[in-house]
Amino acid sequence: MTCTSAFAIAVLTLSTTAPPERGPRRKPSEPDGLISRALELRRAGHPADALELLRRAHDQAPSPRTLGHMGLVETTLQMWSDADAHLTAALATPADRWVRENQRFLADAQARTQSHVGELAVTGPPGARVRVDGKELGRLPLPAPLRLAEGDVRVTATAEGYKPFSVEVTIRGGVPAAVTVWLDPLHLEAASPPVPPPFVSDDGPPGDRRRWVGGALAAAGAGTLLWGIVWLRTDGRCEVADGATGRCVSAYSTGTAGWVLTAGGASLLVAGGALLYAGLRAEGRVSVSASARSVQLQARF
Repeated sequence: MTCTSAFAIAVLTLSTTAPPERGPRRKPSEPDGLISRALELRRAGHPADALELLRRAHDQAPSPRTLGHMGLVETTLQMWSDADAHLTAALATPADRWVRENQRFLADAQARTQSHVGELAVTGPPGARVRVDGKELGRLPLPAPLRLAEGDVRVTATAEGYKPFSVEVTIRGGVPAAVTVWLDPLHLEAASPPVPPPFVSDDGPPGDRRRWVGGALAAAGAGTLLWGIVWLRTDGRCEVADGATGRCVSAYSTGTAGWVLTAGGASLLVAGGALLYAGLRAEGRVSVSASARSVQLQARF
């Protein structure tokens, strides 16, 4: 056997027994392996576990296929809002082979999902942060109405320097709704009402005014008291006498008025004295009220 023949036989043997690998072997954790495992879990009745694997596959290699599978599983789990978003994104790529082959199933699932999803238009001051059930969805103005699953949701909005806005909205499938955000300015403390300036009189210090008023009241009270005493003394005296007989024809009836004048004069006299005393102390307060039958005097020192 020649050398050339021996070399040819050796090359043929190596190429037959050890063919070169065309590429690296796929690991079970790669996207295709995760999708296959997710489909097995879904068929076995474990959609939540299947969704977790599909999310991992989509994080590693985003594709219309992973979006479509996630949307189908989320429809089973009644996660209507997420299912609507993922199915809509998958159907937006009709040129994809997998989407084209499964378009009917995806469209049926999308129609079912959309019957449980409503639109919410949120408007308000630009720059306000909008949250739905605690999840931040962006700043106003939003690019499009929010698509939310049916049910009651809490819409909140915040902006620096303003009080938080919060409202509860009921979302109905296929029915549009709208919310307008109103933000009130945030005041650190309520403004206190202005305090009016103290009244200033040109009549002199308060003590001087009280002494003058007290003196006037005391003088008026003394005069009234004296008048009342005179009328009391006059009560019953003869007013008109018969000249022939000397008998009294008409007598004075001033008793009632005399008592009123006496009581009023005494009250004025006391009030005047109190004001004089208060004027000396400059801190006393006296109030007097009188009626036809009573006089009330209140004084605080």
